[in-house]
Amino acid sequence: MNTQTINQSPTFIHLKNQLFGSYNFIFKINDSYSINEISKLKSKHQFLFQKIENKNQQLNLIYVDSVFANILADLTLEVLLKKVHSFQGYIDSKFKIKLVEPEDEIRYFTYKFSDFIHLLLYSDIAANKIYTDEIYTDRVFCLKENNQDIEFFSIYEQQELKNRLLNEMKLEIDFSLSSISENEANICLKIKS
Repeated sequence: MNTQTINQSPTFIHLKNQLFGSYNFIFKINDSYSINEISKLKSKHQFLFQKIENKNQQLNLIYVDSVFANILADLTLEVLLKKVHSFQGYIDSKFKIKLVEPEDEIRYFTYKFSDFIHLLLYSDIAANKIYTDEIYTDRVFCLKENNQDIEFFSIYEQQELKNRLLNEMKLEIDFSLSSISENEANICLKIKS
């Protein structure tokens, strides 16, 4: 991977209600099930992941891991079933996709989601275009909650910010951008702060 670093004057980004990514997952409805509303899903085994609607977004996820699109698709179903609402919730879930030995799961998923958060924060990995390998080190994230002082997170505080966002990033299904047909479901996952 040949990553380029883009260094400019700081660009301040407020973390409150910031949309970091939106992915539309296409699932096949398994043959033995008849589902006419996405909210009626009872088990994630009723759907079989096919692809992400935007091919560039799917290819971009390979920078995290060759199976990261499958991980995000599984996470999307867990969010739809209201079992998780954050990356950390998925990491701690007993129902996540099985890719590694049980004793390695927490370390594996923590690393993958931390890497993904880094790319969401400092690159264009979630864009509908091919990822450019550019890391934008000029981004400074800020957060002010209630009557507290403003917190700033530059590239130097990225580990602290990533650890925080593992718990605090909100994962939501956007039902207005999701749809279902006789054989297929299109489910939109939004990743926000």
